[in-house]
Amino acid sequence: MIILYALAAVFITFTTLWSIGALFFDAGGLTRWGVLLSLVWVLLTLVIFFTLSPFLLALTVYTLLFAMLLGWWFSLRPSHDRDWDPNFEHLSQITMDGDEVTITNVRHTLYRSLEDYDCRWETHKLKLSDLRAADVMILFWGSDAMCHPSLTFDFGNGNHICFSIEVRFRKNDPYHVLKGIYRQNELMYLVCDERDAILRRTKHSQGHAVYLYRLQRDQTTVQQLFEEYADATNRIAQRPKWYNLLTSNCTTNIFWQRKGEVSWDWRMLFNGKLDELLYDWERLYQGHSFADLKKASLINDIANEADYENFGHEVRVNLPGF
Repeated sequence: MIILYALAAVFITFTTLWSIGALFFDAGGLTRWGVLLSLVWVLLTLVIFFTLSPFLLALTVYTLLFAMLLGWWFSLRPSHDRDWDPNFEHLSQITMDGDEVTITNVRHTLYRSLEDYDCRWETHKLKLSDLRAADVMILFWGSDAMCHPSLTFDFGNGNHICFSIEVRFRKNDPYHVLKGIYRQNELMYLVCDERDAILRRTKHSQGHAVYLYRLQRDQTTVQQLFEEYADATNRIAQRPKWYNLLTSNCTTNIFWQRKGEVSWDWRMLFNGKLDELLYDWERLYQGHSFADLKKASLINDIANEADYENFGHEVRVNLPGF
């Protein structure tokens, strides 16, 4: 009986905290109404458990009430129709006709600072047969516990196309980690010029560390990987999807793309060791220990000093595994 009461206490605590957040963020829109709705939920919970008996009846009533809230929450739908931040305004689409690849809405932002920039959206025409390699870019910002991975595809002649699975930001709506648990942001497969992706982090952001690794896969696998990213990018363009910090983020979506090809590992969720996981899977260069490989793969200074027109070559020329 004690164990049952303990499990019930955990359930009530967890669902109450989650419900407070859902009402504050998703029902109340981070306003005073959200605070009021959250307080009403707490008050209602207290009334249920202090006035109804036996305890099983109170728990049943509370569970039904929570199920109704959960049903409403799952009914919320993502949308492409928002007032988007200029850097996230357009969704990419990719068409492949035999060897011909056309990518529309490739972002190529020229930054003077994070607040002062020229955001350009381009169309790139490429050949699938020119796709020679893929590189993994790992971004850390302020903590080693979490990272942001992205993938860059090398089509030769300086054509490096970067795919980054991100929160699609709205105007004047900064990201907060708690918002990532709720239905506050849509997911985006951002396709951009790699100079945009790298220099935004290394030159114009404080406390960001960027590591670049060559993915040790053959050309056939790299092409298959590109096609998977292209399919996922097109699906998002056709049907919006919620971002979720735990279930649908920059790393878990890669796993769902590659389901059947890779096995689940806790480092996909707590992804600060994602590059170590790739090394353990022998997806990264094995000629160094992981510690030495990571140390040699930090590109902040290299990227900031590289010539803009010859950027891809100068960033990679002395990195291990390239």
